[in-house]
Amino acid sequence: MRLFFILSIFGYYTAMFGQTYTYSLDKDSNTSASALEKVSTGNEPEEDVYFNAYLLPIERADELQKALDTYGSVRLERGKYTGDPIVLKTGQKLIGHPAITIVDVPITIKAGSSKIRLQNINPKTLKFESGAPIKHNIFKTIQYTDIYCKNCSLQGNSFVNMEKCVVRFDCSQSGYFRNNKFIKLWTHTKSPQTVMKGNTTTPSYGNVILWRNYLMPIGDATEFDQIESLTIVGIDAESWNFKNQGDKPLLYMRDIGNLKIGSFSGLNHGKNPTPSFDIEAENMLIMGKNIYSRSQNDIVRSGTNFIMFSGQFEEYSYLKDPAYLNLKAYFKNKDVYVNDSKVTSKISTTYADKVEQMLTKKDVKTWERPYFHAPPNPVGAERMASRSGKKDRSDEIQAMINRDGIAELKEGIYYIAKSLIIKNGQGIVGKGSGKTAIVGITDDFSLIRSGDDVSRENKTNVHYYLAHMTLQGGLKGFLVSPKGKENNRLQMSSCVFKHLNFRNQKFGLHFDQFYGVDNNFFDNVNFIDCEAGIMQTPDPTFDVHSGETTTMMYLDKNVFYKNQIIRCKTGFSLLSRRPNQLNAWIECNFDGNGISVDMEKPINPIFANCNFKNSKGEYVIGREKAASFYNCDFTNNDVRSIFRLQKAYIEGSRCYGTNRLFSKWSSDALILNTMVQGSLGSMKNGLFVNNNFTRFPDFNYLMVEVKDTKRAVLIDRASSAKPQFLVWQN
Repeated sequence: MRLFFILSIFGYYTAMFGQTYTYSLDKDSNTSASALEKVSTGNEPEEDVYFNAYLLPIERADELQKALDTYGSVRLERGKYTGDPIVLKTGQKLIGHPAITIVDVPITIKAGSSKIRLQNINPKTLKFESGAPIKHNIFKTIQYTDIYCKNCSLQGNSFVNMEKCVVRFDCSQSGYFRNNKFIKLWTHTKSPQTVMKGNTTTPSYGNVILWRNYLMPIGDATEFDQIESLTIVGIDAESWNFKNQGDKPLLYMRDIGNLKIGSFSGLNHGKNPTPSFDIEAENMLIMGKNIYSRSQNDIVRSGTNFIMFSGQFEEYSYLKDPAYLNLKAYFKNKDVYVNDSKVTSKISTTYADKVEQMLTKKDVKTWERPYFHAPPNPVGAERMASRSGKKDRSDEIQAMINRDGIAELKEGIYYIAKSLIIKNGQGIVGKGSGKTAIVGITDDFSLIRSGDDVSRENKTNVHYYLAHMTLQGGLKGFLVSPKGKENNRLQMSSCVFKHLNFRNQKFGLHFDQFYGVDNNFFDNVNFIDCEAGIMQTPDPTFDVHSGETTTMMYLDKNVFYKNQIIRCKTGFSLLSRRPNQLNAWIECNFDGNGISVDMEKPINPIFANCNFKNSKGEYVIGREKAASFYNCDFTNNDVRSIFRLQKAYIEGSRCYGTNRLFSKWSSDALILNTMVQGSLGSMKNGLFVNNNFTRFPDFNYLMVEVKDTKRAVLIDRASSAKPQFLVWQN
């Protein structure tokens, strides 16, 4: 979407209900399976869940419920399934094709169910039944649907990559939603886009929304009411109330208990702007408000204890009341204020009590650290050394692409000597990242290239599908550099990059001087032994002050989820000229790289629950500007500094080793609930809240201000660092 901005597992069966069918996913291709080199490596566990599920062909869509009840785990072909409404119960799994399967019937999650997996599905609706608690289920890559909960009970569920979905949870009479995890949730044009209502009898709490895109709601965007605790990390909002069908601010919240918002950005460039928020809460913390509503002041309602850590643009209206806290730090300047009075000495006991109560919750449990399996390596060094002279299968694969749109490859190794060409709506899907590999016979060409031509018209919603395979050797894994890009726009959106390994390449993914890559989900995509995992190449002549061009090459609102970047010179080279906005790395593993993420002109990049270890470059992340880090680990990095950033927001993280935090820039930082074993480096100004510094115990207080490198203790109570954002509530 154009951005305007200022400045379980079951075996495979070939028969069902006594009948035999040929299924398109498993049908013989033009390639002789016997001629392929076989591999003995396994797939990722999530891939096994998919490929071991019972395959129900599309012509038998009316038997879907029976298949689920018989086999428990069912996978679907590409296309549209119709029939009767579906009810999913405990342990059942329904998984669509990587290109997303339309299930044109309502899907209901049975009350009391657990361990359900619903994935790669575009259902008519998704409804949670009221009654016994629905717990510990996974809903992943769900598209274009309304998600309903009316007086249901949801606990400990994961919602990952909800694309163009609306969330309507109304537990105002009964039921609850507790400790659910929402990762990458975005909605386009609909209004409202999020409704979450609880009640006081069975309170809702502990829910975390990690990366939320409110995109052009035609009226009001949100309504939150009667929730005991809520955390939202990573908001981007564009043009809310776009058609003037509402009158509320972007975030409209009433009767909230404990609220935390981190990394809050966006711009209302529409004609009917409203404020960014109107919130009534018991305790409210915002860290990093960089959203421009072009409207009136934001609103903090009476009776709210409020802490604002860093921000800009509109002020907020707040009824001054000495009984409540209004702490404003680094908002438009580098000063700290309590109830409009500039802090020049220790904060009073009354207000210090409130700060401690808000920022050091004891009844929380930190999110578990992600576990990473070693990426499958089906080719290996011996085959790579002997690939010269292998049979070239590029024509066979290209014929499948041309015939089917998406080539379905079998298990085995496909050697190719020239680029495979895919266009909008096309792609390649293998039998797993450990079972199917495409290998370049030489290293002087891109294994896959985009073939779209924008010489005569824009293509602003281009989808490519690459999944379940290893791409090894060649110069680049996938090159996107469309013909005619100097004339019109090509924009990649809602592409499928899933369970891919890019190995031994100059660039795994290369986005070369076209318009943009916007709102994509990179799911379990790994880059191993590449010069750069992802390379962004903008037009070097682009000037942001002169307006957009077709070759400016931006990356916005992309989420990299459970990616592994291993032994790359640069993991992500994102040296943009038009700023990239709200890209996020969530539960990613960076191991043995030079620079993990190299960024120029980023706006609100977020790193959450990631590992960075064994780095050997000048710095781990940065180059300039700002970034946010939540619950990240930095371990055994042999670098000059961890960050080369002008500003950083760091919460609930652990920085092991003697590395400096910052270098080059006279950096500003807000550091909360974090353990640091090294030094500050070039940090000059900032605020420390409840951290543990191994080498500098003078910083180990509840709140310490640093101004021009001089330390001032604002709250002299001993600190005890514990994450407070990515947590469950006990």
